[in-house]
Amino acid sequence: MSLSDIKVAIVEDNGMARINLRNHLMEMGFTEVGCFSNGRELKAHVRLRRVDLLLMDYHLGQNKNGVEVVQELQEKGLLKSSTSIIFITSDRLPMIVGQIVDVHPDALVIKPYTIRSIEKNISVCLNFHHYLQPVFKLMDDNEFELALDKLVYMLERNSRPRLHSQMVKLQARLLIKVKRFKEAASVYNDVLRSSDKIIWARWGLIQSLYLDGQIAQSEEMLLELTNTQLTSDKAREWLARICIGNNQYAQAEDHMNEIREGEMSVSAARLKAYIFQAQERNNEAIQLLEKKRESNRGIRERYDELSLDLARCYLQEAEGKSANERDKTLQVAKFLIGSAGRKNLDQKLIIKKDFLYAAVAVMGGNLDKASELLHREGMDDLADVDVIQMTDAITAWKGIGNDMKASEILALCKERVAELDDGNETTVANMLVIKREESIGERRPEALSFNKTGLEYYIKHEYKKATQHFYQAYLLFPREVAFSLNLLQSLVEAEQAKYKNVNTKQFLLELSRRQMTPSNQKRLEEITKKVEKKPSIFN
Repeated sequence: MSLSDIKVAIVEDNGMARINLRNHLMEMGFTEVGCFSNGRELKAHVRLRRVDLLLMDYHLGQNKNGVEVVQELQEKGLLKSSTSIIFITSDRLPMIVGQIVDVHPDALVIKPYTIRSIEKNISVCLNFHHYLQPVFKLMDDNEFELALDKLVYMLERNSRPRLHSQMVKLQARLLIKVKRFKEAASVYNDVLRSSDKIIWARWGLIQSLYLDGQIAQSEEMLLELTNTQLTSDKAREWLARICIGNNQYAQAEDHMNEIREGEMSVSAARLKAYIFQAQERNNEAIQLLEKKRESNRGIRERYDELSLDLARCYLQEAEGKSANERDKTLQVAKFLIGSAGRKNLDQKLIIKKDFLYAAVAVMGGNLDKASELLHREGMDDLADVDVIQMTDAITAWKGIGNDMKASEILALCKERVAELDDGNETTVANMLVIKREESIGERRPEALSFNKTGLEYYIKHEYKKATQHFYQAYLLFPREVAFSLNLLQSLVEAEQAKYKNVNTKQFLLELSRRQMTPSNQKRLEEITKKVEKKPSIFN
């Protein structure tokens, strides 16, 4: 393919830098070069035209950064695997470089750059994509197994030794994509035998082990990475997500506390806020998101998203109040929803806000208003709706009594969560989906049944059998304090320091950070005294 046939997009908020880069590309022989100052402009462009080469700046002024833009476009299928992506940034901060590496660009260019370095990076990227065009074409069509077979065949031929490392990296990513995690781990291990400094291979190995169920080994590797500045924050986020998967929110919080608040990405701040909420500490979630929102006031898209996240926090706060005490909290939620994109007439944002307005109306007892909002034009089209927005829709439809619609959206939510690539986003979305599943009532009856059987064994002093059933109730409904206390008390009475993935001492610490009623707090204190009397067992 000649350079004149390659369609290029430049995303750079600095007008002079954008023009200079475009002129250099034209001098190289490119003829179709689109220039954009932010992600919204690029998004509108790629909806209508393909892009073969994307030159993406990291900082985009008062808009989402380049990584956030690429992630969004990849999730929506608007950026294809066959698109060469080159990131450009003046930042050398580990946090920034780590975010860029996460989206697997073909190259990273640090400003100030020379024309020679840009030309060299573009040439290498285009040659790689041209050589592997049959593989990338299959990936564009979501034929990942066939793409992997084709790539392995090309690797065996080894006709381009200089591209071998990049091809192996792509092979490992494809193995993860098709859920062949052991083989992916083997590929990453082979790479690390030649050099244990190759960071993408270390992250890949950790991911492969984790997805293969080898959690302890992946945790051990992540703890090693917390000792290095370049990898510490990302490793802490990952460790926090593992803890959340085990319902160990206190430990997850401890990991997130090791990340400086000012250096925390928006997705990490959102993750930490939901960790607070899972422990019924909604005020701390609100404080964290308010700080993050204020620090992003100049970045309109992020400010809008954080405004909606805050509105969800106030909705959760309203849930815990009686109907006649909710008005003030709901007014704050409505104000926050209104402040998001106040002058933005984008239809997708309007729909996103309407789902939240409908949830507010439900909470306020105005079901007619909620129904009117839900039946507006476009509210039934969920093709381009993100998972968190869909959980708002579940709340609203459930609130007006349409359980069938709520269950349909919940099923779609679960499918979408499985397709997400960003770890923090996946964890937050999964937490919200579980919460909505609880609200619909699909988990609670089963959990109550296990809890009831556990109580029957507990009364008979058959603590080990009681523990088995309390554990199942806890897994189904971890936010129910009574189930957690029953499990803890049964473990203590059975003198079990550990049951499956629950460590009794750590579980006690976990529950000590939860907000509880006075009676539950008293019960926890009594259990604590019993644990303290037996240090040889519960160490």
